[in-house]
Amino acid sequence: MNFYLENFEKPEVIVYTYYENEKNIKELFEGKEGQLFFIPSLEENKPHTLYFGLGDKEKITNNSLRNNCAKLLKKFDELNFENILIEKIDFSKLEEQVFLKAMLEGLLLTDYEFKKYKSDKKEDKKVKNVYINGFNINNKNDILNEVSNIASAINNARDMIAEPTNNLYPEELAKRAVEIANESGFKIEVLEEEQIKELGMNAFLMVGQGTNHKPRLIVMEYNNGGDIDFIGLVGKGLTCDTGGYSIKSHEGLKYMKADMSGAAYVIAIMSSLAKNKCKVNVKAVVATCENVIDGNSYKPGDIITSMKGKTIEVLNTDAEGRLTLADALHYIIDKQKVSKVIDMATLTGLAGSTFGSLFTPIFSNNEEFYEKFMETAKETGEDFWRMPLDERYRSYIDSDIADMKNTASAGTITASMFLKEFVDDTPWIHLDIAATASQWPVVYEYSSKGASGVTVRTIYELINKGV
Repeated sequence: MNFYLENFEKPEVIVYTYYENEKNIKELFEGKEGQLFFIPSLEENKPHTLYFGLGDKEKITNNSLRNNCAKLLKKFDELNFENILIEKIDFSKLEEQVFLKAMLEGLLLTDYEFKKYKSDKKEDKKVKNVYINGFNINNKNDILNEVSNIASAINNARDMIAEPTNNLYPEELAKRAVEIANESGFKIEVLEEEQIKELGMNAFLMVGQGTNHKPRLIVMEYNNGGDIDFIGLVGKGLTCDTGGYSIKSHEGLKYMKADMSGAAYVIAIMSSLAKNKCKVNVKAVVATCENVIDGNSYKPGDIITSMKGKTIEVLNTDAEGRLTLADALHYIIDKQKVSKVIDMATLTGLAGSTFGSLFTPIFSNNEEFYEKFMETAKETGEDFWRMPLDERYRSYIDSDIADMKNTASAGTITASMFLKEFVDDTPWIHLDIAATASQWPVVYEYSSKGASGVTVRTIYELINKGV
């Protein structure tokens, strides 16, 4: 679909927005949240009418608006019309810019499908043009451009997450990252296996040593903020995770192509910041590999020495993400000299057992950093729930024969305690997106056709406003 912030004189359908109890058509339309009521025109030159409910005027939020607009766009998919005009915008308690941004996000993120492997690629009969009238702010087209760039980056990430493991492996993920970097305007360097060995990233290398697809360390940089400090991003990049010798269940294996969601979202954030020419400095690292079974695969009982020098007893080869992240976190702090760091990873299935697909567990070792993140999350409408980093949990990952072990009870918390060992005092946030990167059941209407894009908008806004 094409979206325009202007009037259109001859639409085939006019959409009128109403709040609850504001409009009543013979008790068929009450303006309830997400309610849609279509009235066909019987006159050839008169447009059809679609009533669109926004719910309680006093309770509307940017997130409810975003979700309602997702429902609206799905209705557009059903209607075989070329030109649709959305009219009569009442901004209620939301600022006009906030209203516009949320509306566009809902429409643009819903306008997504992954049909690459469909042999019967039926195209819509008509390309739909959606015109949105009623916004009088001077920078409305700048907002459209900004949101379009963010939505495009998220949808590119969704494409990567949807790819099967036989077509998206470490080398291919790195190749796509380079293409996105070149197109978006940020720097990128891809380190190959020998370079990774020279860095001493043995925890990362051990995870990926049982496959023909070689690991890659993807290092990205966007420098447009003058002399301000660099913030760091780290994304988990397991393009295939069978669990290794601690093999996953049949059900679990079906979804393991999405174990690189953190990497995809980090790339999306970098792309969004660069395309929108944000005045920020940010570096990002993705350690990407496969965790599969082979005669050369690492095994339960192995001892690994990480890049930081800490020794790790492997008790579970399916606790692999924290091993790759340990080296990536140390690398971005020690070698790239970032002042703060956020990592996002599909790390523990227990995160979903606790919160389902609604809240993303968040951990932090720094109160100020955490508070700024949560303030931003409230603005973007994404849901996070803080989990403890109580030092008493550190004993859970003590090993009798090494500095630490890679798994323990209280799994979501102890996985974070493991990562905390590799950031020292650097302000750090860890996001366990195992159950929210792709949602079952779907929480957000605009993510029903693929991965959710969770964290991208919040981290983009956090960095852009100067964390």
